[in-house]
Amino acid sequence: MKRKTVKRQVRLAIASNAGGSGKTTMAVHLAYAVASRGYKVALIELDQSGSLRIFAGLTKVVPERSTAILFQKKFDGIYPLVPLWSDRVKALFAIQGGEALEQSTNEIYFAARRYYILGDCLEKYSLDADLIVFDTPAALEPMGLAALAASTHVLVPIKPEYKDTGGFAGLLEWYYNKIDELKLKPEPEILGFVPTRVELGKATHRNILGIDEKGSKRREIDPIETLPGQIEGLGIHCFPYIRESNYFLSASGAGLTVHLYRPGCEASKSFDPIVTKLVQMMVEE
Repeated sequence: MKRKTVKRQVRLAIASNAGGSGKTTMAVHLAYAVASRGYKVALIELDQSGSLRIFAGLTKVVPERSTAILFQKKFDGIYPLVPLWSDRVKALFAIQGGEALEQSTNEIYFAARRYYILGDCLEKYSLDADLIVFDTPAALEPMGLAALAASTHVLVPIKPEYKDTGGFAGLLEWYYNKIDELKLKPEPEILGFVPTRVELGKATHRNILGIDEKGSKRREIDPIETLPGQIEGLGIHCFPYIRESNYFLSASGAGLTVHLYRPGCEASKSFDPIVTKLVQMMVEE
């Protein structure tokens, strides 16, 4: 497929202050889905856990070929990109994180530019990609903050559990405080929140989202009392929820996206609203 023309590069940070919200699942599937539409995508892993290696079926990376190199003074602008699923898409690449990021995480606090290092790198050495996706760890700092300073947009996956939804106000407070503290110009925008790993068989999930066992809205629940209603009430978009599926687990175990593991299944279509929005932002002025 011929690469399509875009008007601007989008840098998307997948951020959450709770573990298990599906950040890597989100990052990998969005990256693949956008690339499959004819755009060039770079996925940058900022997580020490190195989950991308499993999700994308990659081998363990050496420090010099990992994201860690981007935080070093000796970086020369040659990004250590590796192709993902090149037999299916021609313009999807990744830079792996993993254990090598542990030293980078410690060194950031002593660097003169600290949280701006990643953004500085991308400004000095332009990365040829229409969409750059940052897969961040659950800890918002320092890597989450480095991603924020380098991003144009932020997407927040949130699991409909009381411990997670109770913390979404804290994430917003962190977001606004850090934008002000770092004096980020232009300010990265919140693309939206997206409820993830939703199990319709769980009453807690249904109550928090205000839906029934079939996923339809429940009339007896005031929308403002639901998580999507509260998010929208703050003037922030809430994307349709993404259901938990065994296909995600099986696909990641095979080092594939659901699109590749089970083409055409409903789970593979869950990301379409977000993908459509990302493409819209890239092609419009």
